[in-house]
Amino acid sequence: MSVAMKWPMSSARCRAIALTSAIWLAGGCSPEPGDLRPSIVLVVIDTLRADAVSAYGMVEETTPAFDALAAQGLLYHRAYAPSPWTLPSHASLLTGFGVERHGVGVAGRMGLRAEFTTLAERMSDAGYQVVGFSENPLVSDLFGFAQGFERFSAITIEDVVNEGERPGSLQFDIVEEVAAFAEERDRSRPFFLFANLFDPHSPYRDREQNRFLSPGVSLDGSWTTDALKASPNRICDRLPSSEDLKMLHGLYLGDVAAADAKLGKIVAIAREAAAETSLIVVATADHGEHFGEYRLLDHEFSVRAPVLNVPLVVHGIPDAPAGHIEAPVTLVDVTSSVLSWAGTEISPELAGRPLPTRASEFNRPAVDLLAVYSDEKLKLPENWEEDLEPSEETRDAKRSGCWPSDRVFGNMAALTRWPFKLIWFENYPAELYDLSWDPSERSDLAALRPEISGPLIEEAQRLMDEIGLADAAGDIEALSAAEFEALRGLGYVEQR
Repeated sequence: MSVAMKWPMSSARCRAIALTSAIWLAGGCSPEPGDLRPSIVLVVIDTLRADAVSAYGMVEETTPAFDALAAQGLLYHRAYAPSPWTLPSHASLLTGFGVERHGVGVAGRMGLRAEFTTLAERMSDAGYQVVGFSENPLVSDLFGFAQGFERFSAITIEDVVNEGERPGSLQFDIVEEVAAFAEERDRSRPFFLFANLFDPHSPYRDREQNRFLSPGVSLDGSWTTDALKASPNRICDRLPSSEDLKMLHGLYLGDVAAADAKLGKIVAIAREAAAETSLIVVATADHGEHFGEYRLLDHEFSVRAPVLNVPLVVHGIPDAPAGHIEAPVTLVDVTSSVLSWAGTEISPELAGRPLPTRASEFNRPAVDLLAVYSDEKLKLPENWEEDLEPSEETRDAKRSGCWPSDRVFGNMAALTRWPFKLIWFENYPAELYDLSWDPSERSDLAALRPEISGPLIEEAQRLMDEIGLADAAGDIEALSAAEFEALRGLGYVEQR
């Protein structure tokens, strides 16, 4: 519902809005058509690893649109997701609360509860025109993510299934949706626009033009062909060959490039639509992806670097010089940041704080960074020892080739007290990494630094007790048929 901008403002709020828009409004702070607060665009490229973005220097020319934002904006090198998958990460991104607070993805709870005030609601209350568009059927009203948006358009799981069976049948075009909004938008108000771009999420597409595949590579008859039709499920002992992994990664990078092209078009449309004022653009990801690291594929059963290290760029903040930000930040910080740029009061209940905007601002997080993976599918079989054969549980085909040493069963959490990151496992000993020199998490220091790992293990255990993960406590919420089908269609629920 649209909120008319006729409310009186306090002098403090007036100064905040004037500062944000870089002008002082004479004779009071009128929210009439002269409202010069910036419009704000938040784009999430689903399943985008940080090292798949060429601005970070690990790969070449995958993301020219993202790179252009980074060249004149702020590129964050230590940005972390609060979960390795879509629903919990988006819940944190769009509320400013951690997983331990909103509970999405924990004990079978998949939907965002209406009791939580969303970023969209806060921006609408501040007088912004608030719209959202999503290519991911999970990021939709089905799971509570349309809450607070005046207009929200999303693809459905039926659309995804039909596109898989009949390529080219999809009618939803997110760029056209954004363009239609821009054409008819309320120009008396700044806008907040959210978009989710789904391309890099599995199953990956075999595109006619994909320069990230080796010349002459044929997918016909390879394992990779099957991976295009369903989420990868060959992990641990069943991990594909290095050549297949290379092809799969090439397909993924082609999808990354496709999403980046949409990002460029959306930014161009938004920039023209916000011509009367300034535009702030945030581009990030909800989580990453495994490509063989730790004998894993996809983004399940892990809170390790490949799935939690995400790209983040912010462009257009007034008076913020372009630069590279090394301070550790989290997606939970985005809500507070957007509110601050809009000149809106930041509720003290929010877990995040505004992102640093200067390279010199290397502030350690005020609180520990927490990421959670809740494993509700299968608990570790009783008496499962290292010398037993891999599990052949039919109800969990993805992990049927995994050993205890793979550490893929049970709940997991990552607790980062910079620079140390502890990985807590429900069923295995904890691991400790120093991210300042070991960002890829290759050298486990838990046994070598007990003075660090000990207190972090105690804190992680306490947090897991509080949210009901340490002993799998709590009632598992039943999924509706629609929710189940949406999760199953994207590979989060085992095929029966």
